[in-house]
Amino acid sequence: MQNIHQNYLVSFFLLLTFFLMVFLHPSMVRADPPTAFDLRDVEGVNFVTPVKSQSGGTCWTFGAMSAMEGNMLMTGAWAAAGETGLPNLAEYHLDWWNGFNQHNNDDLDPPSGSGLIVHQGGDYRVTSAYLTRAEGAVRNIDGQSYDSPPVRHQDTYHYFYPRDIEWYVMGTDFGNMDLIKEKIMSEGVLGTCMAYDESFMSGINHYQPPGNPMLPNHAISIVGWDDNHVTQAHDNGAWLCKNSWGTAWGDEGYFWISYYDRWCCQEPQMGAVSLQDVEPMRYDRAYFHDYHGWRDTMGDCDLVFNAFVAEEASLIQAVSFFTAADNVTYIVSIHNQFTDGVLSEPVSTMTGTIEFTGFHTIDLDIPVDLTLGEEFFVSLELSIGGQPYDRTSDVPVLLGASYRTIVESTASAGESFYWDGSSWIDLQEYDDPNFPGTANFCIKALTVERGLKVTPAEGFRSEGPVGGPFSPSYSTYDFEYRGTGSIQFEVTLSPQVGWFTLEGILTGELAGGESGQISVVVDEESAANLASGAYYCDVVFTNLTDHAGDTTRSVVLAVGDVEQQLTWNFDTDPGWSTEDLWAYGRPTGQGGQYGGPDPTSGYTGTNVYGFNLNGDYPNDLPERHLTSIAIDCSQLFSVGLRFQRWLGVEDPEFDHAYVRVSNDGVNWFTVWANDSEITDSSWQAMELDLSAVADGQETVYLRWTMGSTDVGWQYCGWNIDDVEIWAIAPPGMAPVSGGGTPEVIGLTGIWPNPFNPRTSIGFSLPATANVELGIYDLHGRLVTVLTNQIFAAGSHSVTWIGTDSKGRQLSSGVYFARLRTGEVLQTRKLLLVR
Repeated sequence: MQNIHQNYLVSFFLLLTFFLMVFLHPSMVRADPPTAFDLRDVEGVNFVTPVKSQSGGTCWTFGAMSAMEGNMLMTGAWAAAGETGLPNLAEYHLDWWNGFNQHNNDDLDPPSGSGLIVHQGGDYRVTSAYLTRAEGAVRNIDGQSYDSPPVRHQDTYHYFYPRDIEWYVMGTDFGNMDLIKEKIMSEGVLGTCMAYDESFMSGINHYQPPGNPMLPNHAISIVGWDDNHVTQAHDNGAWLCKNSWGTAWGDEGYFWISYYDRWCCQEPQMGAVSLQDVEPMRYDRAYFHDYHGWRDTMGDCDLVFNAFVAEEASLIQAVSFFTAADNVTYIVSIHNQFTDGVLSEPVSTMTGTIEFTGFHTIDLDIPVDLTLGEEFFVSLELSIGGQPYDRTSDVPVLLGASYRTIVESTASAGESFYWDGSSWIDLQEYDDPNFPGTANFCIKALTVERGLKVTPAEGFRSEGPVGGPFSPSYSTYDFEYRGTGSIQFEVTLSPQVGWFTLEGILTGELAGGESGQISVVVDEESAANLASGAYYCDVVFTNLTDHAGDTTRSVVLAVGDVEQQLTWNFDTDPGWSTEDLWAYGRPTGQGGQYGGPDPTSGYTGTNVYGFNLNGDYPNDLPERHLTSIAIDCSQLFSVGLRFQRWLGVEDPEFDHAYVRVSNDGVNWFTVWANDSEITDSSWQAMELDLSAVADGQETVYLRWTMGSTDVGWQYCGWNIDDVEIWAIAPPGMAPVSGGGTPEVIGLTGIWPNPFNPRTSIGFSLPATANVELGIYDLHGRLVTVLTNQIFAAGSHSVTWIGTDSKGRQLSSGVYFARLRTGEVLQTRKLLLVR
């Protein structure tokens, strides 16, 4: 049926149900909140994360993340996700990648050039756009970087998603004060705003009289209240607030704002914002056209839809949208056709009532299967308030800071449609002279990849001394079938090894939504007989029905201690990449305006790599880098970096020195930064853990960075010598001096990978040996033998053209190259893509 207003009857019953629940059911009657409440001490339990210290104009990011962290403490979601310590989210990832700033706006091509100035403002609406399109939030250890943009996306990041965001306004009659208090008690920390000015402060109390015109310029968060707290206002009562200026400010970072303050809990977009039901991101993709989220509202419109095209085989599990009013009844549906102006009957529908203005995520009772390239349509009917939409907009920075700016959005025909009472109209054709023409409705579809889903995403690593014991002794993996119908599955080890075993139901049938669990267990008796080294294999999860979601998890047993694997002593120039004043050579002992001068030779030998071998680094220096050649760590575990340094650098408030690591030469991870002034007067040994980035990686780059610096004092900067890579390596790998390629018994590289249909598989030998190299499928079955013969010492390669032993072309999928020589057995994964 064309007219979705057919659901008026459903809407009537939903409204009736809501009325009965609120006004007749005794459990819905709200009790009066206590006169005082503090989330830091709720019957002895603390639900507030520590006070932080912001840099730049980033208070709005700290207010939002404080609320999300507090919610996860209250619900236990952080600990339930396997995270350790207190929740700690990355404010600066939001600051860099919110999509509204000059650094990044994906609605522009190229995606930068105009918008907000990074580090100089934003608000909770900006935050909601970033969160609802599944850009973040990420953990502090994942993407926190102020001086340079952190990596935007990374497979190792842990993402957290608020299923609901609600906006409240206390009102001039204080009618919603009890509601806000109840939300603090039930949902945790709230984000809010204020117009900070010293004239409004009295000790640790803030009060801006309602008649004062100053606009909000600062974001904080509310953690409690006291009806009897005395401020400079005409009556008692104040909100207990957490600031982001460090613990030396206020009362260890906390202060009070009067109930009668002009803006706190009163400003419609920033006054009181609750980020609720925060959980680890359960969806793989968000389909949307409203990149900038809710920027305006079409008040005369109640029924709309967005059109999408599936970019992969997947399952729609949920939808999300904004509501612009309280107590809104919704009907949201998924459709599979829009032909000749007619929207097909829904294949899945959800109805209900949303109590408060904001953002909402609705799980579908009937998930919808999508195939690659399939069109689908998400319709939304809202009873009141109109339809929120994205548009090119004038974004107030904290609603009254030093500047305002236009943030551009784009939209195209065929994306968003509205019902005008008789037909569907493309939103780009909306006939209103004030309409920006850049609008899209705020409706998103949240999908997961169809097939097997295995968690966690990380592999399993166990380690211990020769002879054991090994810890951890096991790891557990959950797997779920995401789809309709059912599949047959199988879990295997490839190759089969004695030191790992699998426990649990390893084969069987899974219906859509059903899950299973297996454990990878260290066989202590077998592992105790292994010599020192790293021993690898894969746990292979196979969808035997259609192979959707086939995946592997690498498991490694590290036996013994780390050993030196690579050394650069700089007796000769290894040819690393240098910028500006970075150079290879002998330092001259000059410099030392502050701190010590440069050395006059290396730690061993004569030469070093240093920044300005003839003196101090300059003022106003941008970041300048020394970058190593690519290092193959594919067979290494517990990778660490050791080197000798002679460094002079001012306090990081002014000047900076870094050590970073990368897998691609583009995205860099900081593993060390100066946290104070450093004035070396002799060579100092440094040891850094690179395992999170380098373990098992075919390409690893090292980087030493000098800068940025300010206009003040100058120091001698970096000098480095005797760089070493330490790790646990497979049996047969010999340490190498001078940074050359290790003489490894085994596989050294596969290129290209993925491939179609030809790839080259490399291996190296320190001595003449017989080499058996075969290709195996996901089930551990031999596909073809590429070679079984004696090779001389040195590097070799063998080509595979994607065929089996009879010359037949194999289908796309995951295969394994397995090399055996003597007692060494190694396996590497290949991906054939036809």
